[in-house]
Amino acid sequence: MGLNMLARHAARGMKALAVAAASMSLSTQAAKPDAGFEARFAPLYATVFSEGSSFSGRAMSADLQALEPLLKKPGFAARDIFRLYYTQASVYARRGMPKEAAEAAQTALTALSGTQDPELSYAHFFLRYSSIRWLADDGQHEAALKWVKAFQAQYPLQQIAVLPAEMRWDESVRPARALDFPSQMQILGVYEDEGYLLHELGQFRAARQANERLLPVARERLKAMGKLQQIRGVLTNIAQNCYELGDLNQAAIYLQERLQIAQAAQDHATVYDSYFQLMVLAHEQKQEPQARQWLARYEQYALNQKDSKQQTRVKELLAELEQRNAGRPGK
Repeated sequence: MGLNMLARHAARGMKALAVAAASMSLSTQAAKPDAGFEARFAPLYATVFSEGSSFSGRAMSADLQALEPLLKKPGFAARDIFRLYYTQASVYARRGMPKEAAEAAQTALTALSGTQDPELSYAHFFLRYSSIRWLADDGQHEAALKWVKAFQAQYPLQQIAVLPAEMRWDESVRPARALDFPSQMQILGVYEDEGYLLHELGQFRAARQANERLLPVARERLKAMGKLQQIRGVLTNIAQNCYELGDLNQAAIYLQERLQIAQAAQDHATVYDSYFQLMVLAHEQKQEPQARQWLARYEQYALNQKDSKQQTRVKELLAELEQRNAGRPGK
């Protein structure tokens, strides 16, 4: 019963990254940064954040690193240190180097621990928000959890409703400007990360408690936004928590709710996976008639969808189920 909650972070904010960066380029012109640094940094910055641009990640990282000695000059602006390492973190992230991305983000955030500058505020938020993903992807679950706790202290779960539903963009200006952040969707995601990280740390009971605190709030807010289907991830995670704790009956209840929501959303992959997980749970509880019933529903769904690949998988699963049953004591 696998889950990959943080995968959603991989796509979030890529447009935001470019827009926030472009916004900063305007504000730094007004700040009159070091001319030597700016002359070398500006074209790199523009290349990284220009939509549709193509560049060598390795070469770009090297070019950005070559600018680091310039930051050691006395009185060098903290905002320019932030810009350099923000850009470097973005490049590392695109290169699939979460450890390095997290380290660069921490350097940027140390240089500029807080900002009231509206041109920098979204970039600052983005680095903190993305650090959860980068640290988790690097296996630094406790460090990622510290960022989660920091967000939770700032945005209590019971007060999420006062936040804007979703982040939006002001497209009337160039570059476009991020508005209404953090959003309910973003902070709900942070709370979902808590359960994931606790589970990865082997703290299954704490993970279940965190997810069950989140579930009613997430259900209410997502329903109000017309996005109830997005609660499937939380249900998957609680089911896995219950499974690890040996509460298979409750795991099945959560998976059935997940199945119903996936069916309504016509999320075929999740429907198939839910049938499979429910079949496995029934089998592990030695409820063979129920296991076969779930597999029969899997097959009927595949037939309705005219999905030959899944129909073939049903035959494979049936053969495996029969093989496992034959190997059980007393058979």
